[in-house]
This record gives sequence, structure tokens and C-alpha cells, in this order.
Amino acid sequence: MGLFGEHCVRCGKKTREETPEGLPTCEECQLQLQAEREEKRTCPLDGSVMSKEIVQNIIIDRCPSCGGVWLDSGELELVKKAMEESAGSDLATAMVLGMMR
Repeated sequence: MGLFGEHCVRCGKKTREETPEGLPTCEECQLQLQAEREEKRTCPLDGSVMSKEIVQNIIIDRCPSCGGVWLDSGELELVKKAMEESAGSDLATAMVLGMMR
């Protein structure tokens, strides 16, 4: 990787990050790749296949039918930590609103 970084192979944005395969890939694209690789789950309420969404760098499962948001093990703690670190900021508001849409 160059001294000043390279361009992400997916979106073209400058990055210093790499995938395990050694390809230059920005953080956002790495999260998207991770979300795409995760197993699709069904909603415990209505059985619909849930979609993967990234909200403040956390991959959540959202039901397209009922709108329910489901978190995997450890994700609630990540949300809590991010909100505590940004209490009163726009980040905390954006995180909550991002999960409520």
C-alpha cells in the first residue's frame, strides 16, 4: 500500500484500509461486504426475510414487513457505547433515527 493510501477497489474512495485478501477497501465497503456475507434471518414476528442495514457502523437486521429491528449478540452494547460517547450530539440522534426509519 502506498504511503498516502490507495483507492478502494469497490467505491474508489481513498483509503489506508485493506481486506484480509490484501485489497484496498474503505471501512464503509468492508462493512457492506460483511453485511452481504452474513446469513439472512427471518423475522421472529412474521417470518419475513429481513434486510441487512448499516447504521452508524453497526449491521442491523430490519424486517421489511413489520419494521422491527433486531440486533445480534453484542450489538446492543455497541449502540449503547456509541450513544454514551456521543451523548447530546448529532451522532446519538442519527443512530436512534437511523434504526427507527
